[in-house]
Amino acid sequence: MKIENEQDIIQLVKDDAWMKQLEQKLKGMNPDIPWSVKNEARMHIVNNIPPYTSSVDAISKFPETATALGLALDERNDVVLAAPCGIEDVLNLLVKPTPCFAETKERAEIYEERIAKKNWKSIWTKIEVCHIRHTC
Repeated sequence: MKIENEQDIIQLVKDDAWMKQLEQKLKGMNPDIPWSVKNEARMHIVNNIPPYTSSVDAISKFPETATALGLALDERNDVVLAAPCGIEDVLNLLVKPTPCFAETKERAEIYEERIAKKNWKSIWTKIEVCHIRHTC
């Protein structure tokens, strides 16, 4: 099965070379998955917000609640879900802005541009996409 959308791996690190090496390793392990390793250490600058305090804090400031999910392994190698905006929107097939992106006009525009660019409705026809200027 080919996965169409990228699978993001995020980390808060200063070493971009490590991130690129990890992305290449993941692509070598499973080339059918479009891996994208992201360094969240500087993304706050792009979104014009204070620096993130952790990976979960960064996830909470993703544009959409449905993408604001993360998985990690704990010390026993158990999978731990980070869902700072909850999982209700994912379960209800709802795409809407996180509070961070509904907060300002500038970030609302970023959210709307991203929704248009991703065009998720063409892939997943049952989802409902909420626009900031309208209510769901």
